[in-house]
Amino acid sequence: MADRTSSKSLPQGVRIRNGAVQIYFERNKQAYNITLPHPASAEGITAAAKIRDQLIVKAEWGILTEKDIAEAKGLDTDDNSVIVGEGILFQNAAQQYLKLCESNIDTKKGYKNILEHHWMPDLALIPIHQITSEDIKELIIERDFKTAKTLNNCLIPLRGVFEYAFENKYIESNPLEAIKNKKIQVDIPDPFNRTEMNALLEYLEKNMVEDEEFYHWYYELAFWTGCRPSELIALHESDIDLFNDTFRVTKSRVRGIEKNVTKTRVAREVYLNGRSKKAIEELLKFKRKKSFKGKHLLICPETGEPFFNEKPPRNRLVEAMKACGIRHRPAYNARHTYATMLLMDGVNPVFVADQLGHSLQMLMKRYAKWIHGDKNKLEIAKLKTD
Repeated sequence: MADRTSSKSLPQGVRIRNGAVQIYFERNKQAYNITLPHPASAEGITAAAKIRDQLIVKAEWGILTEKDIAEAKGLDTDDNSVIVGEGILFQNAAQQYLKLCESNIDTKKGYKNILEHHWMPDLALIPIHQITSEDIKELIIERDFKTAKTLNNCLIPLRGVFEYAFENKYIESNPLEAIKNKKIQVDIPDPFNRTEMNALLEYLEKNMVEDEEFYHWYYELAFWTGCRPSELIALHESDIDLFNDTFRVTKSRVRGIEKNVTKTRVAREVYLNGRSKKAIEELLKFKRKKSFKGKHLLICPETGEPFFNEKPPRNRLVEAMKACGIRHRPAYNARHTYATMLLMDGVNPVFVADQLGHSLQMLMKRYAKWIHGDKNKLEIAKLKTD
């Protein structure tokens, strides 16, 4: 008869069958039943529970291999099996970091992908306090990141994991402090010029008919306020003050999730001009005409619901760029267009920075080229070349 020790006395997912210790679990729609070479003793059961936890984490990260299972069964493999010492494992610290990270959904998804692809295969089952700066430097060399920007981006969540571990006293020092970012060339903004903007808006006005007219007014608002797409689709009617020609930007909407913070966590009051005020008035009329309910100003014409993301309006601008023969740029660059128009018309940079939600230092760094408008051409014209 099989030896069936009461499950109440065993750790979760561990059982005794015919005198042998077995572990079982299910992840990603796949069931695992593994017989271990450990004796059915207290020590063997404790070891089995630990092995099960390790395999589950690997399965959750998508890095569980046949070799891992063979090692758990006590079969010979090319390499020695990993023995986890005391202390929290890197993979557990990474999971906690992602859980507590305050970045938006898309950013957290990107961090998770980076950790899974670049760092987990080598660091997952290593106690985090054993990982050194030299280990990280060797991994960077092995990974052979193609650009400095890619490396720097991949280091962001890795730094986050070790900072979390340091703050929670899992490590005595942070090995990432010795790892410096590579210097990269910062791209300057790539706005549409006024002629391009007017051509795009004219195309949208003429070709977006019936319910599609919404997208013409959407881009009138985008080009003439400089708001981020995630801020526009989060805008509530209650944020708008048409009497004082302003609206408040306090929220962002990413993948259907609305947060009461903007990308930079800075709320701001945006002043309306003739074009942007007209756009809001027309968008309100459109919403009433369609009998759309809810608090959002911008309701997707196709669904009658708040936008899940900015893809529908983005697709319309791509269509307009192709039809007009205008070089492709992200729809986000409507924001850069508004910023550069303000600066080239001589608007005070302090006011411009406030409207965009930037610091003055950031504005000067990003948009210096446009602050002097056409004066740069007048200055270079003074140079004598004969």
